[in-house]
Amino acid sequence: MKGIHYIVAAVLLGLVAAFSIHRVMSTLSTAPVDPMTKVVVADAEITPGTPLSARLVKIVDWPQRIVPPQAVQNVSQIEGRVLNMPLSKGEPIILTKLAPEGTAAGLGGLLKKDMRAYTIKVDDVSGVAGFIHPGDRVDILMTVAMPAKSGEQFSKVVLQDIMVLTAGQVWQQAGSGDPKSVNTVTLEVTPEQSEVLNLASAQGRIHLSLRNRANKSIAPTAGIATSGLIGAGNVSKHNTPAPQAPQKRGIEVIKGMEKSESDL
Repeated sequence: MKGIHYIVAAVLLGLVAAFSIHRVMSTLSTAPVDPMTKVVVADAEITPGTPLSARLVKIVDWPQRIVPPQAVQNVSQIEGRVLNMPLSKGEPIILTKLAPEGTAAGLGGLLKKDMRAYTIKVDDVSGVAGFIHPGDRVDILMTVAMPAKSGEQFSKVVLQDIMVLTAGQVWQQAGSGDPKSVNTVTLEVTPEQSEVLNLASAQGRIHLSLRNRANKSIAPTAGIATSGLIGAGNVSKHNTPAPQAPQKRGIEVIKGMEKSESDL
């Protein structure tokens, strides 16, 4: 009899479990589902100046509620259009990141009228350790040896508020014959600024200073030499305490009811 009781209990527990699973599955099947829509995304890392094509992008399903404004939903919309900002793999294509229709491929098509593209080599220090990206604004600093002053260096901001067109790596032949990767930054400058940049890179060392994109002010700077950096001649005479007059020493003399002082 006990065996029958065990069988009946097992059957009842099985029915309860089956009913519970059915309830859970019914609840999941009736849960609201976000509507999806087609979005064109980058299928690889794409640099500015690149003309888009079907081989560089793909169409994926995105929840409609998080699709960015002006996102492209058809490949035919962007065929041949030139990208004016970098895109990461999987990033949606947005119309605001495309150059106007008819723009030629390459950096030349992205340059403003009367502007030039100038490329400089940088390292992790002078290039702000890889934090500079296309569209950023930078100042250019030059460090050069001062003539007729052994060991004296002079640093000066030579250009301000310069736009970065591209930032990446190129391969160059090293002295050993083996290729090596070199970091480069391409800047958008006027012809006059390209002359300054060319001379500065030939005469001294160049560093970049990242600035806020919204900051358009030009700060006048006088530059600084090594002697000024270590504080030589920086103490103002106005900060020197005035010499104190020597204090006189004396003794107190008491005669009867009268009191007087006498110098030593």
